[in-house]
Amino acid sequence: MDHTTTPRIIVAVQIGDFQTQAAVDTGGVYLVCDPEIPELLDLEQSTSLGMDDLVIRGYKYRGQLYRLPIKFPAEEGEGFELEVTAFIPRLGPGQEWHFPSFLGLQGCLEFLRFAVDPGANIFYFGPL
Repeated sequence: MDHTTTPRIIVAVQIGDFQTQAAVDTGGVYLVCDPEIPELLDLEQSTSLGMDDLVIRGYKYRGQLYRLPIKFPAEEGEGFELEVTAFIPRLGPGQEWHFPSFLGLQGCLEFLRFAVDPGANIFYFGPL
């Protein structure tokens, strides 16, 4: 499957001081980050909440869990910031990352009110 042409809702987010985009995945857990993000955020091992295993699009990844601030910038109105559980995959020998970051429901999107307009590809958000 070509992951670049799969229909999805992409949202601009700021993770710590790093600006990126993430795909909305209401069937997923956590904020699943690109494995390069720890280097960009200078995360230390001591801040890890522990390890977990996730199957992402059919591939098993082991990674660390963190509590990270995430900000949803707004095109209209005010942006929204909250702290979420983030999964940072640790790539093993021969493993590659071909995915965007994902905003999962459990541990992430469950902490805000959101709606999607699929016709216009717009993600609406606000506090609970």
